[in-house]
Amino acid sequence: MNKELKKKYPIGYSFTGLAALLVGIGIGRFGYPPLIPEIINQKWFTIAQADYLGAANLTGYIIGSMIATLLNRYIPSVTLIRVMLLFTAITFLGCSFQLSFLLYFTLRVIAGITGGVLMVLTAPTLFKYTSNDKKGLVGGLVFSGVGIGIALSGTIIPLLVDKGLSITWFAYAITAIVLISVTWNGWPNGSNEKHKITSLTYGSDSRVWNKTIILLIVSYASNAVGFVPHTVFWVDFISRGLKLGIGKGTQLWVLLGIAAALGPLLTGYIADKIGFAKSIRISLLIKAIGVILPLMSTSIWSLAASSVFVGSLALGISSLAAGRTGELVSQSHQKKVWSYMTVTYSVAHALTAYVLTYLFSRYGSYTMLFTIGAISLIIGSIADYWSSKSVRQ
Repeated sequence: MNKELKKKYPIGYSFTGLAALLVGIGIGRFGYPPLIPEIINQKWFTIAQADYLGAANLTGYIIGSMIATLLNRYIPSVTLIRVMLLFTAITFLGCSFQLSFLLYFTLRVIAGITGGVLMVLTAPTLFKYTSNDKKGLVGGLVFSGVGIGIALSGTIIPLLVDKGLSITWFAYAITAIVLISVTWNGWPNGSNEKHKITSLTYGSDSRVWNKTIILLIVSYASNAVGFVPHTVFWVDFISRGLKLGIGKGTQLWVLLGIAAALGPLLTGYIADKIGFAKSIRISLLIKAIGVILPLMSTSIWSLAASSVFVGSLALGISSLAAGRTGELVSQSHQKKVWSYMTVTYSVAHALTAYVLTYLFSRYGSYTMLFTIGAISLIIGSIADYWSSKSVRQ
């Protein structure tokens, strides 16, 4: 694809990527948690089984993140993305039936795998055919697809659940099929190549796994740790910890989701102005402020600001990190580096969730949870600063 086409259609590409992440992760991952109460109430599965189904998707996501570049060695990028989207829609159709736990578990694992592959491949595939001055905007639009899924999880999805589990899953499938159909031909024609099997290099003569990349990965993992207090404990903290009730907790969760849908657009716009590296470290510091705000004030304005700061930067930083990898490594290596970063983020987030849950069960301190999250984000900002300083000029 020539330079003129690269500059002409970046926004169209971004909506194609948005649809892919909305289907694969926004619905595929975040469309499940709101269904858990009804799954239990309608006796499709027990409480423990419902939780295991949630863990199945996360496990699949990690697997998908790990094998994405391996699959891309043999299957062209766009073909692989389309196949993953179709498999995702099929899992939605399968979940609309009351199946055995083993079959349901398998479908949720598959949905996780497809989501992981889509996360690794979508942004780098589109970045390759986007002009440098538009990568921030395109990345922001692409990652807002995940944020839209989070926003829907607290708004439209609960209304669907009232109509029944089967109808809800069928609605997921129809939505996925429509989005896949509309964007089927929206991918760059020239991007249907396989991932080249080459040794990893940075620049012309140094290995990619240098101090710069390692510190960037540390920074991104720190972002994952800092997000756990809000993803796991936020609603519980508001409803039980502050005794404001589940209604207020849900409202502030929806606000976080809306911010997550809009945040990547803002961070992408800023990144196009001041650069990805500086945007990452500033965003991590602002997110740290958002995490620590509830310890400074529990008034509604403070809680709302915390939801907005943390929500808007949750996926905004992911978009920035994906763009940053494109600056630091060649196009043929970006998918592999981004794969490692995605896996690291997922593992760090999952392990931190288990650790903080254990600590909370033992000490019952919300203050400790938010403090750990804020400190981790500050560490991430410092790591990103040193990553930028270590880049060879």
